Amino acid sequence: MSLLPYDNVARRLVALQCHRDTAGGNVSEIGALQRDHLVADGLRPSDKLVDFGCDSPGVKIALSSYLNSGNIYGIDYIAALLADGYDPTPSYHALTGRPKLRNVGNERNFLSPFEGVLFDAALARDVFTHLPINHLRLCLASLHPRMRTGGRFYCSLFIAQDDVDFSASIRQPPHGEVETFSYCDPFHVWERDIHFAMEGLAWRLDGIHSWNHPRGQQMAHFVAV
Repeated sequence: MSLLPYDNVARRLVALQCHRDTAGGNVSEIGALQRDHLVADGLRPSDKLVDFGCDSPGVKIALSSYLNSGNIYGIDYIAALLADGYDPTPSYHALTGRPKLRNVGNERNFLSPFEGVLFDAALARDVFTHLPINHLRLCLASLHPRMRTGGRFYCSLFIAQDDVDFSASIRQPPHGEVETFSYCDPFHVWERDIHFAMEGLAWRLDGIHSWNHPRGQQMAHFVAV
């Protein structure tokens, strides 16, 4: 299966080697904001967390400094970005906090390649801002068997208000530098789209929350039931 809308993005980013600059803002700032948001929501150092779209190192450094060693796992659709984002040498891991290579995997359908591992938390930051809503549904279905009951999945999205017309684009707050669309990348979604993605699956939506993202992304909290 090919995630066609993301294939074009992937080829462009690999060619330009600019994925860190286009991953939703300053990676160090974003990493700290993400960590603080998850910790405030109850993330514990002992929790095991899987990160989808994990090429951005700033997020990993922030989370790895909080989670117990070996408790962060990464999955990315783009093998080239995965290899670039995670150096296999132990000294590099010790200095940067990036996950060891054994804890990362290249996977195209949101399936976990980590046999026997159940996760307490999952993260998809700046993934479904580039993919149609059906791919969020695929992720929720694939992820659930690998989550503990009560485990939480944090997913960043651009959210449209209910009265926004389907054909309209949105200049995202706070500065309007990102223009999003319902039909092409970068995508915005309505809350009703999120409920569609969950329909018939064993997840509960625990709100859509601000996390002070500098380009206006919000965080949907899903709970495995």
